[in-house]
Amino acid sequence: MSRPRFGRISALSSLVLLGALACPREAEASGYLTARFGADHGTPASPNTFAIYFNPAALGGTTGTTITGDVSVLLRLAKYNRTNDALSPSEDSYRSDPKYVQANTGTATLTNLLALPFAGVNTDFGTKNLRAGYAVYVPFGGLATWDRTSGVPGSPGSTDGVNRWHNISGQILAVYNTFAVAYKIAPAKLSIGASISPVIQNVATVRARNLDGSDDTVDSAGNLVEGRSFLNATGVNLAASAGLYYEPTDTLRFGLAYLSQPGFGESRLSGTLRTQLRQGQESKSDIDFLQEYPDIIRFGASWRASQRLELKGDFEFVRWSVFKRQCVVERGAKCAVADDGRRDPGPEGSRVQLNIPRNWNDAIGVRVGPSYWISENLEAFGSLGMTTPAVPKETIDASTVDALRLYLTFGAKYDISKHWAIAGSYNHIYFFNVDTKGANDQNISAHPANAPGGTDYNVSRSPSADGRYRSQIGFVNVNVAYKF
Repeated sequence: MSRPRFGRISALSSLVLLGALACPREAEASGYLTARFGADHGTPASPNTFAIYFNPAALGGTTGTTITGDVSVLLRLAKYNRTNDALSPSEDSYRSDPKYVQANTGTATLTNLLALPFAGVNTDFGTKNLRAGYAVYVPFGGLATWDRTSGVPGSPGSTDGVNRWHNISGQILAVYNTFAVAYKIAPAKLSIGASISPVIQNVATVRARNLDGSDDTVDSAGNLVEGRSFLNATGVNLAASAGLYYEPTDTLRFGLAYLSQPGFGESRLSGTLRTQLRQGQESKSDIDFLQEYPDIIRFGASWRASQRLELKGDFEFVRWSVFKRQCVVERGAKCAVADDGRRDPGPEGSRVQLNIPRNWNDAIGVRVGPSYWISENLEAFGSLGMTTPAVPKETIDASTVDALRLYLTFGAKYDISKHWAIAGSYNHIYFFNVDTKGANDQNISAHPANAPGGTDYNVSRSPSADGRYRSQIGFVNVNVAYKF
C-alpha cells in the first residue's frame, strides 16, 4: 500500500484509549488509570506529596515543606491473536481468498518502553493548621505502538499487523496541574481538603479504516481498498477533588477522597482528522473529539501495629460506566448517535464522522500490604492488589487491552538524612488472558452495510476485534523527596 502524505501515522481516526494504556493502563489501578505514583506510599491515607492527587485532605498530616520527584519506567508486552471468527469482509466470497485471510488473521505483538513522571511540592507555610500543594502528573493515558510485520504480498497494509483495524500506534494523555489545599482541625484530629486541576488532554491515534467498516484489503479486481486515517486533538478541561483525613490515634490513619470527571462530564478536544480511503486523495477536516472519563472514590487506612510494623490497605471505585463512546464530529457539533450506533438521520447526524462504542463497566481495585522498618532510617514495603476489568469482551480491541489483573510490589525507602529520602520499588502487573469467543460486537453485525438502512451505521461500524489477548507490565518506580 502506498503511504499517504502524512506517512506512517495514518490510520482510522480511532480515538482509542491507549494506554494505557494500555496503554493507557500503563501502570496499575482500576480500568485505564495509570496512577501508582509513589508505589505503596501513594494512598488516600498517606500524608505526603502524593496526597495532592490521591487525597488532598491527607496533606493535613504533613509538616514543613517537601519537594518530591517521582518516575516509573515501564516495559509493556502484549499479544493479540486475531482468529478467523473476527474476519469482517464486505462479501462472504472473500473468506475463501487465502491472501485476505492471511492478511487479517494471526498474532500481533507489542513491546513498549515508557516513563510516567510526577513532580510536586507541599508546605504548611509555618502554620499549625493550613496546608497547600501543587503537582503535575499524568493519571490517565499512555502510549502504544504495535510491532510491524513482513506482511502479505498483494496486501501492503498488512505490514502494520492484524491489530491495525483498531490501533497501529497512538497516544492518549491527560496531564493534570493540581492545586490542593487542606485545613487541619486539630481538636478533632481531622483534616479536610480540596483541589482544582486544569487538565490538558491530548489524543493522537492511527488506525486502518474502510468506509463500510469491513476489513477488506483489496477488491475483486486487485485494487487497493484498505485506507488510513490519523486523528490529533487537544483540549483543556477542569477537574476537582475533595477529601477527609482522620488520625484518631497515633497508630491509626484513615483517608477518603472523591475525584471528579475531567470537564465534570463530557470532555471536548479540538483538532484535525486526516483520512485517505482506497486510492483517493487525502482529506483533512477540523473536528472535535468527545468522550467521558470516570470519577473516582478512594478509601485507605493504615495501622502501626508496632514500632517496626505498619499494615496498609486501600480501595477505589472507578465509574467507567460513563465511558459509553468515543466520537469524532465536525467542529462544534454533538455526537448525534443512538445507543445502538445508528447515526441520527437529521442534520446533526450528518456532522458525525466516527463513533466507537465502548460501553465500559465500573471497576474496583483493592491493595493490601505491610511496611517493616529494618532500622530507624530503612523501610521495606510490599503489597498485593487486584482490579476488575473495565473493558467488556463486547468492545475490547487492540487499543484497549484489559482484563482482571493482579499486582505485586516490593521495595524500600531510605531516609538519607533529616532532609533527604529516596525510595525504589519493582511492580509487576499480571493480566489474565482474554478470549472473546465471538462476543465482540464492534462490527455491529446486526446491521450489515449492504442491508436496508445499513449506511446509517457506517460511522459506528468497525471490523471485529474478536480473538485472544495477553498482556504483562513490569515497572520500576523511583522517587526522591527533599524536606525542609
